[in-house]
Amino acid sequence: MRASEVAKYLYLIQSGAVRLCVRNAEGAETTVQFFFEDDMVCSLESMLSGCPSGLELVTMEACQLRVLDRDTVLTKFQSHATMPSELLALTQQRLIEYINLYTTVIAQTPTQRYQAMLVSQPDKLARIPLHILAGYLGVTPVHLSRIRRRLKSGPGLQAF
Repeated sequence: MRASEVAKYLYLIQSGAVRLCVRNAEGAETTVQFFFEDDMVCSLESMLSGCPSGLELVTMEACQLRVLDRDTVLTKFQSHATMPSELLALTQQRLIEYINLYTTVIAQTPTQRYQAMLVSQPDKLARIPLHILAGYLGVTPVHLSRIRRRLKSGPGLQAF
């Protein structure tokens, strides 16, 4: 999905990795979230509102995806008794993830965010190209290299 398009599909990732990113006015891209196996990804806001998304989905690896079109998804949500509560739960989960992301970007340094990812998602972290990870953390690839070197040589967590 490209930015400025209405989300037409919901993707269930069976294998592979996808990132959600935004572009600024100059065209520079920033990754805001990563998705892996068993994750569901779409611009939920765009799909539900029918408005163009400001987000773009980009694969980082070869992916096997189950694709559900917007009409099928919305029809299922409307026709099944449990779907509204599942949609609410999904929306709440996404909101919590975005709030956590927002607060960690403000409250933590890039080094702290990298360390947290090492602890919580080491297997997934190893699959993210370093230049993309650097952008996600808000640093240059050179700065990320310094962070990784510092962590590798210091006590405690080890960078892979």
